[in-house]
Amino acid sequence: METTATKNQDILEWEAQLEKATDQHTRIDLLHKIAWAIHLNDTEKGSRFAEQARDLSASGEFEQNPYLPGIIGSLRTLIALNTDAGNYDLALSQSLQALEILESISDKASDISHLEMDILGVASWTYRCLGDYVVAAEYAMKKQKLSQAMGNKRHEASALNVLSVIYAESHDLAAALEMGQRVVQYCHEGNNVRGESIALNNLAMTYLELGNGKQALEACQACLQLARSNGIEAVALTALSTMGEIYLGIKDFAKAEEYLQQALTLAREKKAGSDELQCLLNLGQVYLHQHNNEAALATLQDALLLSRTSNAPRGEFQCHQLLSEAHEKQGDLGAALHHFKQFHTLKETVFNEDTAKRLSGLQVVHQVETAKRDAQIHYLTTIELKREIEERKSAQALLQKLASLDPLTGMLNRRELFTLGEQAIECALQQEQPLTLLLFDIDHFKELNDSYGHASGDQMLIRTTKLVRESLQQDAIIGRYGGDEFVILLPRSNCNEGQQIAVSLCEKIASQVVYVDKNNLCITVSLGIAELRQVHDLTMEALIACADHALYVAKQAGRNQLAVYSGCS
Repeated sequence: METTATKNQDILEWEAQLEKATDQHTRIDLLHKIAWAIHLNDTEKGSRFAEQARDLSASGEFEQNPYLPGIIGSLRTLIALNTDAGNYDLALSQSLQALEILESISDKASDISHLEMDILGVASWTYRCLGDYVVAAEYAMKKQKLSQAMGNKRHEASALNVLSVIYAESHDLAAALEMGQRVVQYCHEGNNVRGESIALNNLAMTYLELGNGKQALEACQACLQLARSNGIEAVALTALSTMGEIYLGIKDFAKAEEYLQQALTLAREKKAGSDELQCLLNLGQVYLHQHNNEAALATLQDALLLSRTSNAPRGEFQCHQLLSEAHEKQGDLGAALHHFKQFHTLKETVFNEDTAKRLSGLQVVHQVETAKRDAQIHYLTTIELKREIEERKSAQALLQKLASLDPLTGMLNRRELFTLGEQAIECALQQEQPLTLLLFDIDHFKELNDSYGHASGDQMLIRTTKLVRESLQQDAIIGRYGGDEFVILLPRSNCNEGQQIAVSLCEKIASQVVYVDKNNLCITVSLGIAELRQVHDLTMEALIACADHALYVAKQAGRNQLAVYSGCS
């Protein structure tokens, strides 16, 4: 049995090895290993180490051929941290990147397979938080199958834990109860303390949904005691929130408020956005039951802003449902109707009859597959060999792609931007066609980053570049020049056409409201425009320099606008 003391000793040994390590490969492995081990109790250090591992995996000796285990290992921690913090857009983007890398690896060593199980687990939980139960269940089942094949009981229990939550939230309580009880026993027999504490918390919620408050309290109290006695702070926080929810369910509102306030304070201290959202939703219900409409409205508005910041539709539709009830009690029927309509629309998006059927189908398919596994080994092995041949053909292509992309936004990195840019310039000159370059950055980005944190800054960059990419034609070349500066190359477009595109981008970006740290933010950009025919030195560097001069003019004129390099007409 791995105790907290044993785990802490391992971390100290790894950190000592890290201080002495000079080999880049070794440093990366230690960084992402430590990051994963500490991410639940030291989120900032875990994030910092994971980001260092990710950066090292695509630089230095790995610049041409990225070190894939290092990238996957670092993404594992970053996905978990962003999901816990409620940064679901960023977590989803990182999940898809990690899964794409894993798909490209045909010969998976043991360490890669263990990373794959972790990635499938955190990806499944991210999709669950986003309300996409079908995809969440698919990834959890994939993790379970892989863990069974490797004989890894700990990972199998983790997958079953996630599935029990998905079935409970999808209102299949019988399946959730059976699976939850099995996981508790499974973890207890295997001395998996963390898994057992999580399973007890999930089982408590299932008992509550079944109307059995007494068993719900017993399970949650056992979870809280187990988590606290073993130093599992993240699970203890969740258990406090669950205790509050159980007391809410059995109508002991004073105790519910007491536990929820404790959990809310801890969630905010640890920047655990998903736990904070759940606490706010339940506190809103407590205040409604206590006929404290003013406190209920204020709390639920906070929850609504947080759910939008996190892009958490499941939480958002619950907010609208409760806000509709609160406004109706105050006699504001217009506001009540507005929130009810929002609730109904979002609920249909998150969970509908088709989703229930697909989940039920998945469960049946999974049971059939489990029963037939031994008989299908030869067939599956043959299929896997065929797939491996195809994967080997595409592996090098993926390596080249990873080496050319910015890991955060998915845009071209600076090196690839210049390579393709010089090619585009050469092509334009040979074919005597126009070529226009746009250089843009987010207005006041440094101040926003300092005020709301790097995770929020990353979300702004991801959303802005996603909107830009969707707004441009396929032949446009988009790359990250550095920091929050991005370059757009428009082949066969003159300066006037570039201006029209720039105006459209300015308007689209400014019309998007981003919810960050309980604030509605309107992001704007400034753009500089330069056309190739106006540049004396016909190089990418010179063209960017001209656009940069125009960008400076746009900023001096007040930002949220464009400027054209003198000479364009």
